[in-house]
This record gives sequence, structure tokens and C-alpha cells, in this order.
Amino acid sequence: CFFDPRGMLNRRVAFTQAPQHYPEHSDKYDYLDNNNAQFFRLNAMIRDCCGGVSSCGTNGMWQMPDRDNVETLWTHRLKRVRDRDGKRRTQVIEREQFHTSCKIEDTASSLDRVLVGEYSHFVNRKLSFGMSKDPEGFLGAQQRWVEGAITLCLQWVTNHADAHGQAKKNQPLLWMVIVGFIAYVFSLCRMVTVEYTSSILVQLGILNSDFFDSMIRIPLHAPIHWIYSVLMDVRGGHSPNSYSYKVYEDMTLQFVVFMMTCVFVFFLLWVLTNVCKVFKSCCMFPWEMKWWGRLVISFDNLTYWVWFWTSFFWIGFNIYLAVSPAQFHFNNVGMMTFMVVATFLNYALIVTNSMRFSIMESVDANEIAFLSMDNIWRANQLFFMVGPIQGFSVFTGTRNFLYYLMYGQDIGGWAGGDLTQVSIMIVKYWTSMIIVTSCLCWIYLFASHPTADEYQSRRPGCIIFSFIAMDVLHPCVYLWTLGNNLSNEEVSKMHFSAKICSTRWWKKFWSDMLLNECTTNIFRYVAPVYNFMLPILVFYNSYFGVSAGFTLVAVGAGH
Repeated sequence: CFFDPRGMLNRRVAFTQAPQHYPEHSDKYDYLDNNNAQFFRLNAMIRDCCGGVSSCGTNGMWQMPDRDNVETLWTHRLKRVRDRDGKRRTQVIEREQFHTSCKIEDTASSLDRVLVGEYSHFVNRKLSFGMSKDPEGFLGAQQRWVEGAITLCLQWVTNHADAHGQAKKNQPLLWMVIVGFIAYVFSLCRMVTVEYTSSILVQLGILNSDFFDSMIRIPLHAPIHWIYSVLMDVRGGHSPNSYSYKVYEDMTLQFVVFMMTCVFVFFLLWVLTNVCKVFKSCCMFPWEMKWWGRLVISFDNLTYWVWFWTSFFWIGFNIYLAVSPAQFHFNNVGMMTFMVVATFLNYALIVTNSMRFSIMESVDANEIAFLSMDNIWRANQLFFMVGPIQGFSVFTGTRNFLYYLMYGQDIGGWAGGDLTQVSIMIVKYWTSMIIVTSCLCWIYLFASHPTADEYQSRRPGCIIFSFIAMDVLHPCVYLWTLGNNLSNEEVSKMHFSAKICSTRWWKKFWSDMLLNECTTNIFRYVAPVYNFMLPILVFYNSYFGVSAGFTLVAVGAGH
């Protein structure tokens, strides 16, 4: 990986990353996803297409620069803490290869390499077998990763990142990605809130309005009108309860114009990037599209915590559907078509990507990492399980950054045991709340005596929320029964009354009942079968569509 076809050392390869593999935690019994399987067996392989795999510390191999002269051994850095006279002076320190100013030094160091145009390789092989921390320690690691991501993001945004050299000078590249993302979100909001049939590029004066109308808007209007005329004939005329088809024609034209605007902007970026390739020896602007891909991945690594609220929202949304009649309506056939396409794309992504890397790596190795249904199921569990941890880490990470900024405090270390205990308590009560609330939703559904229409609109919310509760049932039981050492011999000596009153016996009972091979096999195949059944359920009842569609495109492998 570090050498080119001629056998020469490739200086642009910053590091390689292999999957983490812990034999003591098989996929079937990896209740808290300690192997982080979906990241390594799907996400990392996709990111490797542009050389954008981030270092994960363990199983990473870095290319270290020579340090045999003064220029590469020492560097100057401004002190974080002011002296007694109130001034911040420069100090000479040993140049660091890895960042120590936050809790995720691997991600911070990867970002530096991306900014200078270097890339990475992902080796999908089980090259090493590690001894992992306890499974519950993975929850503490989740909290540490989010705290580190928040700290690192705030450091870069406020220009206080502990970067040096060309990486520090190339900080505007990261801002270009941030501004581009904000512009894209703004354009989406504009598309769904403003009625228009012209491109924003026309309003900004980049394109001439007459040119746009003659080349794009007018030619598009005729085929769109013809398509809707055919659909109206198929339907048998205009329904008295539906909107005018002119509304749908304008909506379609607006969407097509939006997509064409995005393609045009992307084309301009491609032209500019390829022009910079001619001057790459003296220009640090990205000169290949893969570089932009790596910058976008780094931006995602810094800001993924922003979306911690999505698990809260969709759990709350399904509770709302379960206790209140829906105020929205969709056509069954249209929603079913969307679900079929989403399901096909979801599993096609998983299958094709896994087959691609399996064939490539099997040529050189006999043992590679496959993505299984267990991994997909654990990823779904993790999405709904770690939302509270990420929300809590937003506050602790912001606090750590303020200590770093105002007092110069070293925030690169952590106490693993403290993080783990806090995370366990949060997840235990959060997953318990989900399970109990799921049962209460069903009780309220029947106790409230809904009408037939209300029952049809509220039942999908109860069903989907029940599947969410089933996803988090294993982690919940595992954490509540953690550390229970009641043996079978002790159980055999206990009387019935002693068992009923014993907390240890109840923990063993639920552990034996749910954390076994038979129950695990049932649960891990329920989710895939449920996903395949969703289009049929949507055809029967369109109210399944919204929550089910989100589950396919935003949770687990879809995300």
C-alpha cells in the first residue's frame, strides 16, 4: 500500500487501516457492537474508493517522516496560557506526529493529512487479533469519540486547532466544504418553501434569464406536461378531491431545475479542479475530485454529532403516531413504489460493495471481513441506543473546549472507567424507557377505544415503535444483568419465594431467557424480514410509509 507499481515509496499515502477484530466477541453475541463491524465492513470500504478512510488508532499503520534534522524535529507554537504579564509567547516544542489536543488524536491526525492532499488505504483483512476491553467499555468509547469530535470541530472553527505547517495554511479548504454544505441545505429549504421555476443561478446573475428559459425551462415544460396528461388519462380524469395537475407539473419542474442546478455547480467544481491539476506544483487547491471526497468525509467526522437528535425525533414521532391520529395522507401506490426502490437500493449497496471487496481481497488472502445480517442489526441497535450518549457528550465536549480555550487545560486524556459508568447508566434507563413506552402505546391504543379510521392511522406507529423496542431489547437486558454471577447450583438450592424476592435470580432469569442463541437467531432475522415486508405493509396502509422510509434510508446501513 505504501509503494507505487515501480516499488518506490509513495509519499502521498499517509496511513493504512485494517478492521478491528476481537475473537472473543463473535458477531452473534456482540450485543453492544464492540467490533464496530458496519463501519469497517461497509462504511470504510466505501470511503476507501477516494482514499478517505480515517485512522481508528488500533490496526492503523502510519508512514512517519524522517526526523534526522533540526527543521523536522522542532517547531514553534504559541502558548495556550498567557504569562503573568498577560502576553502569549511562542515556545519551542518537539514536533508531534499525532495530535494530543483532543480525545480523538487519530481523527485529528487524519484531518491534517487530508488537508495537505495525502490519502489512506483500507485493507479489508483480519491482519491482527486483539484483546478488547469489556463490551460495556465500548459505550464509554462512544462518549469519548463524540466529545473529541465536538472539541476538534470547535478548535478548527475558532482557528484554535493544534495543526501546523501546510495543514494549518490549508484550513480554508475545510471552510469551503462547510460553506458548500450550508449552501446545499439552504437550497433544499428554498426548494420546499418557495414557489419558483427558475434557477437560483439566474437570480444571482450567474446565468442569463432568457438563456435559461430558452434552453432549459421551456423545453422541460412540454415533456412534463405530457407525462402528467398520460397519468391523468390512466387515472380516469381529475378527481374533485385532488389538486390541479398544474400544481404537480410546477413541483416536478421545480425539482428538475434544482437537480440540474446542482449538476451544473458540480460540473463547474470539476472544471476548476482539473484546471488546478496543471498548477498542482504551486497550488494547494484540490486538483482531483477524490481530494474533495476526502474533505467531505473529514467534515462528516467533525460534525456527525450534530445529528444526535434524530433518534429522539423519530422515537418521539412514532409515539405521536401511536397516540394521536395522523394528520397527513399519502397515496398507497406512490408510497409503496418509494419503499420498493429504497429497499432495493439499500440492500444493493450492501451486497455489491461487500462482493466487490470480497473478490478483490480473496485473491491475496484467505480470511477477510464480511458484513453479515448480525452487523446490520447491531448497527440499527446502535442508532437508537447511543442518542442520549451523544446528546450528553455535546455538553461535556463543549465544556472541555472552553477549558482548553480559556485556561489552556490539557483535554487530550480521559478516565475510561468514569466515561463507561456514565454511559452505561444513560443507556440502561434510555432503552428501558423505550421498551416500557412501547408496551404503554399498545395499552393506550386499545384503552382509548379509537374509531376505525383512528385505529388504522395509529396502529402503524405502535408496530414500528415495537420493532424499535425489539432492536434495543438485547442491549438493555445485557446491561441490566451485567456482572450477575448467580450459578445454577445456587439457583437449585433456592426456594420459590427466595427466587421471587431475589434481584440476582431475576437478572439470571431474563439473561437466560433472552441472551441465548435461539432468541438471538429469531431477533436478528426479524429486522431484515420486516424491511422486506415494508412495501407490502405500505400498500395495505400508507401510514407505515413515513417512519418506515426513514428507517431504510437513515438508519444502519442506509445511513
